[in-house]
Amino acid sequence: MADPRDSKKPPSSKRSPGAAGAGMGGGGPTSSRDLLGRRALLDEALIGLRAIKDPNVPVRAIERNLRASLRALYGALASPSDAKQYNEGTATALNRALAALGSLEAMVTRDTGARRVTRNLREATQDWREAVGRTLLHPLQLPRPAEGEWPRALTGVPSLLTLERGPVPPAIVLPIEEEAPEIDVSMDPTPTERWMPVLSLEELLAQAEAAGEELGASGKKAPASRPARKKARPAVTPKEVEEAQFGLQLPRSEVEFARARAFFEELAMMSVMRQPDAGDLWSELSTVEERLLARVDGIVACGVDVLPELVKLLDDRPVPDPELTWAALFVHGCLAGDDALHQVARTVRTVGLEEPEIFDATADALAFVPHPGLESLLRGWLSGPEPTLQLLAVRVLGRRGMLRGEEALNFALDEDPKMALEGARALPWASGALDLGEMAELLRSEEEELVSFVIETFWLRHPETGVEQVRALVAEGQEGFASAALWLAIGGGPEAAADFEAALARGGKASPALLEALGWYGDLRFVEPLLAQLRAGQVAAVGALQRLTGASLTDDVPDPEYEKGEEPFVRGFSPPPQELELTADPESWTAWWRKHQERATLKKRYRWGHLWSPQDNLWEMEHAPASMRERRLAFHELVARTGATHPFDPRDFVARQQAMLARWREAPELRRAASGTWALSFSR
Repeated sequence: MADPRDSKKPPSSKRSPGAAGAGMGGGGPTSSRDLLGRRALLDEALIGLRAIKDPNVPVRAIERNLRASLRALYGALASPSDAKQYNEGTATALNRALAALGSLEAMVTRDTGARRVTRNLREATQDWREAVGRTLLHPLQLPRPAEGEWPRALTGVPSLLTLERGPVPPAIVLPIEEEAPEIDVSMDPTPTERWMPVLSLEELLAQAEAAGEELGASGKKAPASRPARKKARPAVTPKEVEEAQFGLQLPRSEVEFARARAFFEELAMMSVMRQPDAGDLWSELSTVEERLLARVDGIVACGVDVLPELVKLLDDRPVPDPELTWAALFVHGCLAGDDALHQVARTVRTVGLEEPEIFDATADALAFVPHPGLESLLRGWLSGPEPTLQLLAVRVLGRRGMLRGEEALNFALDEDPKMALEGARALPWASGALDLGEMAELLRSEEEELVSFVIETFWLRHPETGVEQVRALVAEGQEGFASAALWLAIGGGPEAAADFEAALARGGKASPALLEALGWYGDLRFVEPLLAQLRAGQVAAVGALQRLTGASLTDDVPDPEYEKGEEPFVRGFSPPPQELELTADPESWTAWWRKHQERATLKKRYRWGHLWSPQDNLWEMEHAPASMRERRLAFHELVARTGATHPFDPRDFVARQQAMLARWREAPELRRAASGTWALSFSR
């Protein structure tokens, strides 16, 4: 019996290489009969060079011809109304493509990659004159700023740069190990020379003196040396004086590339710097992001001619370079125009996505680029024949919220574990309805990360179902699987206390996941079990005790003093001190608890030594030097306790996060959440 889900899955693509290239992005539908279709075929040939394994094929020479052909074709397509430039550009494009084809046809090779490139080039160059004469129904879209419009610098968030410019020259990443040069046997030393000893300076001088004495003993006179004729010193020119003082004058192109390369490498470095480490305050990285965006402006100011040379820097890397990959994709993705989008596609397809770190960097860069044609490009890959590009498309479309719920669910149900994981990753961000029955089926998966994404999706759409699922996992003793205990802590009601008690009653040392969950849950009845775990050597209990009590005990200050009204459990909202090295001494924590426990009400929910309120979550999301994971948990707790579902992504640029948090601060649902309770809001 056929699986009914099969009818929902995207049809597999059986397009030819030429058709696949036509869908690289931008410019609307194309046919190989016009120049836009020929452009796609030339692109496929250029990208296909990576698949050639035969070392006798002159790949670098073919690459140079294809890049020159495409560059000339872009120049022609950018100005179809200029007859002279159009004809010269198309003629040059044909000649360089034919040169590349000639290099391949002169070879005798069985290499399948070479044969595929040859087929694409033959199809691209045949009937070229007819294609040149055709009307371009979908001309190449290059940016055309309005008259008097000045380009704006990037500030705060990635934005599309609409600049008056020429076409972006094409480039691919083509790492090829150079062959060692052959040794010319005719230049080998003779046997005598090969074994001639290496003499020191003293030995050479002694030989010279002996030769002189031998010459004198033979009665021969040494040839008289002629007096050296003094040459007139030429006059120093002003140019030589300038060069001596200031150095040689470099060509403008070299100066621009040197500056662009420095900006490019700094951009790559800042793509990592903008991601906060645990303990960093995320909002303080806004200056890094401003500098990152300024580097894009600086690169673009050096002219589009530097862009292909920046991409080619990836050729020289001995190991994959995810940071430079991120930078190359981000720069081109910020440029308006079909040609910039084509270059994004070339880079993605040649940078080596089979390396996990390159795949992740590529997905992260594409999640931020503002090019409006990106969705069309990604959807072309989604239905294309290349599995790695399909995975990338699901990852990026899901993160950008561009997948419908049904699409994401179909991918999550795929038989391929990698595709299923990417589909599940997209579920929390997907739009539209989801089938709850199929969602529940995913919860039976043994893939922990996949189940965690499904629980998160339930949390945002049907939180009561999510709570039921995590309670079942905790009851089965799987509190650490898919962070089930943590989910229960941030979304469970008063009845969840019995689940945690049962988990502790199983005996032995509790798991770190369970201990952390007790801190988030907020019930002071679990202070004693946490102290017992700390005495048993479970250091993870310290973090849970701190989240419950806010005691902030250190080895230097094991018994803090408090002002009147600021005592634990009676004070209002008060964030704990930061950057403290908390003590792991169980006696200090026990003594502190014995001293202050009488102020506590065991039927109330606490956070950092005061009654929990949504303000605690907002503080952790906005002002605490918390990890991305902790900030995301605080967000999900707000969703469960208040019913509000405003978006929040701790991976986004600081300016966007600040806008998200401003919306959360103004949410009326937060004011309706009662302090010190485990109240839940399941209204969606």
